[in-house]
Amino acid sequence: MLITAHMNILESSVVSLSAGTEDPGFPVYRLHDRNIGRVFKPTAAETIEIKVDQGASGIKAIDRLLIPSDHSLDGLTLDIKHSDDDALYTPAVAQWAGASGVIDRSWAHAAHRYWKFIITTPGSIPGIPELFMSSSYEWPKGPARPAGPLDRMHNVSNELTSSGKDRFLVHGSPKAQRRYRLPRCGESQKDAMLELDDSWAGAKPFWLYDHTGQWIYGKLEAPLDITEVAYQSYSVVFSFLEVLP
Repeated sequence: MLITAHMNILESSVVSLSAGTEDPGFPVYRLHDRNIGRVFKPTAAETIEIKVDQGASGIKAIDRLLIPSDHSLDGLTLDIKHSDDDALYTPAVAQWAGASGVIDRSWAHAAHRYWKFIITTPGSIPGIPELFMSSSYEWPKGPARPAGPLDRMHNVSNELTSSGKDRFLVHGSPKAQRRYRLPRCGESQKDAMLELDDSWAGAKPFWLYDHTGQWIYGKLEAPLDITEVAYQSYSVVFSFLEVLP
């Protein structure tokens, strides 16, 4: 099963704190700037409510919350709730305790104007690199295995000295890479891939749930290669590279 999540309602909503105070050095907009190397932090270790207001029109349905692994929510009490009147809030999922790694919570698609992500009485000031509230798309035709390299791409320069000796310079951590080939997909999947490509727009990294069952934050390594092979039947090459903090 392959899933992609490329949309974040925070980017088209008014995002504010209904409880807690923003630290100006770690502002709220960092929750939706697509840069997982920069975090949002409040000023104190107190209950934090991040409120998302989609407005009266153009309300989008979502079904998933994703937070990158570089957070400090381990062991904290977390909630995701929704409302239509900003008065009565209903849990989208049961309250849970944060854990290390990517935080992933899903529910049935729901369209509501207001959403809140709540951290209740944390013991220390929490930090969140990105808060994705998204609509996830499960590929109806997803290959069981990648049609490309499974190794990680190493970010290393290798130069030879004048005497022929190797010298290596490590620039950063290695990156996961995934390449999937869909030899035949239908009209709806082709449209979904084109929507993803428009949303990515060369500058907005997104999420891929890969064949091993892990969420990877990354980008398209190359343009989508979509070819019509028959009437309303298409082949797609999906080449994906991890984006690191």
